[in-house]
Amino acid sequence: MNRTSVTTNETPKKRIFTILLIATPIVLLLALEIMLRIFNYGGNQALFVTGPEKQISHYWMCGQEVGKRYFFMQNSKPSPPKDLFLKQKPANGYRIFVLGESTTAGFPYGYNLMFPRILNFRLNDIFPEKQIEVVNTSMSAVNSYTLLDFTDEILAKQPDALLIYAGHNEFYGALGIGSTESLGKNPRVIYAYLKLRRFKIFLLVRDVVGLLRKGVTQISSGSTEVDPSNTLMARIVAEQTIPYKSKLYELGIKQYRENLRRIMRKAQQKGVPVVLSELVSNISDQPPFISVPADSFPTAAHAYEIGKKLAAQGQYQDAKTALTLAKDLDALRFRATEEMNEIIHQVAQEFNAPVVPMKDYFEAESEHGLIGKKLILEHLHPNVQGYFIMADAFLHTMKDAHFISPQWPEARILPKSYYQQNWGMTELDTVSANLDIFYLKGGWPFKPKNQPNHALEDYVPSTKAESLAVNILINDNYSPVVGHVDMAKYFEKKGKYEQAYQEYKAAYYSIPSELEFYKGAVENLLKINATGQALAVLKMAQRYGHDAVTDKWMGSLLAADGQFAEAAPFLERALEASPEDKPLMRNLMRVYEHLQMSDKATAMAAKLGVEPPSAAPTASPNPMTEEGQKSITYMLLTQKAQEFIQQKNYGAALTFMRNAHGINSTPYTYKWIGMLEAGKGNLDEGVIFLAKAHELWPDDFETAYNLCNVYIKLGRRSEAETVINQMEQLRPNFKDPQNLRGRIREMP
Repeated sequence: MNRTSVTTNETPKKRIFTILLIATPIVLLLALEIMLRIFNYGGNQALFVTGPEKQISHYWMCGQEVGKRYFFMQNSKPSPPKDLFLKQKPANGYRIFVLGESTTAGFPYGYNLMFPRILNFRLNDIFPEKQIEVVNTSMSAVNSYTLLDFTDEILAKQPDALLIYAGHNEFYGALGIGSTESLGKNPRVIYAYLKLRRFKIFLLVRDVVGLLRKGVTQISSGSTEVDPSNTLMARIVAEQTIPYKSKLYELGIKQYRENLRRIMRKAQQKGVPVVLSELVSNISDQPPFISVPADSFPTAAHAYEIGKKLAAQGQYQDAKTALTLAKDLDALRFRATEEMNEIIHQVAQEFNAPVVPMKDYFEAESEHGLIGKKLILEHLHPNVQGYFIMADAFLHTMKDAHFISPQWPEARILPKSYYQQNWGMTELDTVSANLDIFYLKGGWPFKPKNQPNHALEDYVPSTKAESLAVNILINDNYSPVVGHVDMAKYFEKKGKYEQAYQEYKAAYYSIPSELEFYKGAVENLLKINATGQALAVLKMAQRYGHDAVTDKWMGSLLAADGQFAEAAPFLERALEASPEDKPLMRNLMRVYEHLQMSDKATAMAAKLGVEPPSAAPTASPNPMTEEGQKSITYMLLTQKAQEFIQQKNYGAALTFMRNAHGINSTPYTYKWIGMLEAGKGNLDEGVIFLAKAHELWPDDFETAYNLCNVYIKLGRRSEAETVINQMEQLRPNFKDPQNLRGRIREMP
């Protein structure tokens, strides 16, 4: 009896002890997880976060800490562009998400020259009745694992289409088999990691392991992984040599195919169409980085040598074959192989998806069809022309596949050259990108591994743009868009308002949601009486928001243009925000008068303490001052002149430009009268106006070029030499379609 009683009493105690033994670590882990979440350990790593400022809080924005998911061995981590899209998708909305790597993110340029941004502007012009959002989620140094991890979050945001351009980073991008950020070669481990990283405890353990790994690496090898003189590209590579068709190579290819199929399957299940794209890179002018034997294949270096010889002999098709093989045999896997392009086509066929024939587009604009330095800056990143080609290729593929609409209005599909000529980009974009590439080529793999990057040691900036470009390169907190704003302020101080406007334009092409950039642009346009352009800029800004200033400007310019019904709502909204603004009240009173809204006009007059306007004026009073009316008349005349110039009706254009000149003699009218007179053969008259324009506007290259051309035609060599020397300072090594240099040398 006693033994049984003891046993019975001990059993509940053992159970309680066992439960406590199991529950205690679970409770502790839960408590730690809660604590880490309270203190927001690791930051907000969501792909999409609420717009950080009040005016954009109704938007989702690409999260700037999402890169922390994949990079735990790097001190600096990449982030996607700060693209926005509405939390409440409008009824006329069409939402596109773009997935990719550094090329898709626009490297080495700012956000204004990403091909998704170019595509967005073009689609808006083609379909003005729709609200088209193109959201770029791309980041440098990632691969298909990141794209797959993003997919569910993207599909939850009501996409109408996905566009994918990715594959060059497949081996070395985060979690890739050859990356310093690798978790091994087993995809199951990586898929599990992508699920577990949602827990803060897991992130803590991962980061501790990462710190230990970095410490061991530093002790054992001096660590180039965190060397600040190395580019992210150099720091991310662990397994340099991956021979063609080797075991590691095949694992990378398998990883790419499987992840691409998983992405397509997820999108298909949600009914979201996907556009895949072929991958392009520099085959003609980039020798292989690492050349090693690979089974029965020639070495990469030998294949490249054969390709260059064939090209020199004019055998371009055979040269393309050899150069493409050389690229595929390059054991440093920075450029996607043709096998990956085959996978893209196979997966697209499996899921009935269109493929952008990107190789055809690039080859069509490359010398002899060999893609090289004409369109590619180094081994794979396009130049400005290349990014416009990419946008064009995606646009026409979407059109052919009937995305957005079964019928696209052909009249609105302007050529890519139009956009490239009128784009929001400046000298700063080119200078900054060139410096980025210069620095990139100062390190591995263009220079020996473990050698510090000395590219900037002897670099001395000679212009304001070059100084800002250095800051953009070395300062993580100084972005290209900040550089554009600083450049704009620099030009404003010098009274160069046209150039200041162009910098602000580049800024709002970079971040279209930032109203301050539009306001800066408009302020400078108004200073040069470009009211038509100012109105167009304000209309563009309305897509993203408004404030009292933009409403006042918008209403005033619409009223000055005679669009009184359209002007009234803007002026009324501006007055709500600034109820004591008397000039605004007067403007609104005049608008009401024009609209014959006598009650509102009288009420506004009472607020102003003035006589109410007549209910039905015999002559419509002008809502602007006399000076303002002159400004509007000047604007309308110059706009009409430009319309006639586009129609090649130069006689009518000259008449309108001279009328505008009579109202307001500006560098702009001097320039165009001079060019039009010279074009008619009136060189003596043309040179007078062009010389005056050059005096007033010495930094305008077009004026200088035309003045130099007229001086040559008049036989005035010394003056032509003076102007061309000034042109060389403005734009070194400028293109010279009229052969001014040669013609000056031939002059007596």
